[in-house]
Amino acid sequence: MSATNAAPADDTGRKPAGPDPTAPRLVRPRPRLLGAGAAVLAALAVGHVVVTAFPVDDRVPAPFARPATIGQPVELRYARLTAGDPAGSTVLDPGLGTLLATPGVWLTVPLTIEALGQPRTLGFAELQGGDGRTYTVFTSGRSSFLPGTAQPGIPRYAAVSVEVPVEALPGAHLRVGLDLDDQRRDDVADIDLGLTQADAEAWAANDTPVVAVRSSDEPPEES
Repeated sequence: MSATNAAPADDTGRKPAGPDPTAPRLVRPRPRLLGAGAAVLAALAVGHVVVTAFPVDDRVPAPFARPATIGQPVELRYARLTAGDPAGSTVLDPGLGTLLATPGVWLTVPLTIEALGQPRTLGFAELQGGDGRTYTVFTSGRSSFLPGTAQPGIPRYAAVSVEVPVEALPGAHLRVGLDLDDQRRDDVADIDLGLTQADAEAWAANDTPVVAVRSSDEPPEES
């Protein structure tokens, strides 16, 4: 029995030299295609370089961070904001009849909001921890920032309550803005809370509930 891919013999009974024209051909990738694939893989491997190589106008615009410290008013496009002394504990009293405990620390920061130009409802808050992580305040979760609407000429008193690990506290900054979903090219308050390692350790050992200030047009001591 002859092989399936055997070349036909000539008149002398000998097989011709060279490749069998009836045998299946092996198609090798073109060098150009291989080069393109390697370029894609290289681009993925150095994606950061590729992204940041575009002009600044093509990037996602960053917010305008307005720095401040505790007790220092910060002027924003839409409001004047002042943060009071922060407090912390392993237990939070949200004013709803149930205490909330945490293995970390509940941090509360009172805020005074003065709307500028028209009524404003601030919706964005996050803690930039000293541990390098960002802790966004989701009002549908355990953390909370629900200041309500501030009217021009009438100070609005509110507070941010956020649950964080102990190591996030030293060096933490609180950022507050107008739009919950989009802070691009808008003012955002960047408040240095002045917290130290000693503050973190003391609050981690404290089980006396901190009280979340309820939003109001009256100062907390009067409401």
